Amino acid sequence: MSEPFVLQRSDDQRWLVHPPQDPYGGGYVYTIATELHELGMTASTIAKIDGLYEPADSTLPGFVERLAADWEGWRGTRTWTSMERQLVIDARHDGRGHVSLGVTLRAAGPDWDDTAWSARAVFVLEAGEELTHFAGDLTHFLRT
Repeated sequence: MSEPFVLQRSDDQRWLVHPPQDPYGGGYVYTIATELHELGMTASTIAKIDGLYEPADSTLPGFVERLAADWEGWRGTRTWTSMERQLVIDARHDGRGHVSLGVTLRAAGPDWDDTAWSARAVFVLEAGEELTHFAGDLTHFLRT
């Protein structure tokens, strides 16, 4: 599996997630290279994500699966954050059938004083079938 997962809304807006790597060989921590492209901006980073032994509700696949399961809506913003905050996903349901999925990338490495660069793009998905397909595809990609 060498092809990245791609969420693309137009030629100018896409989020790529490259296949997970197990840098320590134990299955506890994975790294994913990830990229954002939007209107001439390109940002990339490497994020550490939870491995096989974490409860599903704290993982990125668990997060997007919950969004899809709650397709009818929720109040406020739901957020998932990678181990060292290089990747942050937030989701808002508009109550009218659409979900705004914000993807934020930050510089790799520790950022104790919150001064590293960051880039953000927002993808609007239809809350039913489109969100379900996105969640299923990303979950399958990260778990294989």
